Amino acid sequence: MDKRTYRSPRRDQNAAQTRDAILDAAEELFATSGYAQTTVGNVANAAQVATNTVYTSVGGKPQLVLALTERGMADPAIAQSLDGIDAADSAAEVLRLLAWGTGQTTLRHLRVITVLYDNALADPLIADMAQHANLRYRQNLDRAARRLGELHALRPDVDQAQASDVLWFYFGWVAWRQLHEMGWAPERAEQWLLTQATAALLESADRREA
Repeated sequence: MDKRTYRSPRRDQNAAQTRDAILDAAEELFATSGYAQTTVGNVANAAQVATNTVYTSVGGKPQLVLALTERGMADPAIAQSLDGIDAADSAAEVLRLLAWGTGQTTLRHLRVITVLYDNALADPLIADMAQHANLRYRQNLDRAARRLGELHALRPDVDQAQASDVLWFYFGWVAWRQLHEMGWAPERAEQWLLTQATAALLESADRREA
């Protein structure tokens, strides 16, 4: 007789809830107390679990940062904006969706982004994850630049590779973080970045549509 491993849905749900509580606690502590000053024990206390549970559920401090980063990269707004970009029939819509999607995800996960990049020099594992996160981000921007090229909307002096660089300049995490630290409201930052990117990339007719 075949032996089958039984998985309890309730146990899986409890494990997922525990993991989320641990990640929420780690995010809060890393943001308020700093990565270096936060211990796994601090995270366990804040999540109201045993210290060993943190290690078995997620891992040590670097693994906590990695898990938080992966959770951010799985934000539904990313897929939603990219699907919209693929289906967009105008350059103005591509850039509008990109401004919305990058703003939603970056600002929602800004504390994790700050911890990730501010501590990349402290741990090789975090540095690797920061590089991977940048690559994933750039790939998403490449997708938007490709759609702009397909719509024949780019200025004659801007090719697709340059368009991707411009999108990284205006919609990368650095721009969003800088405007946030300057006290700009999300709506103001989104509109300004959208206006600048539109002027830098699109033909005049497409700029008028935006």
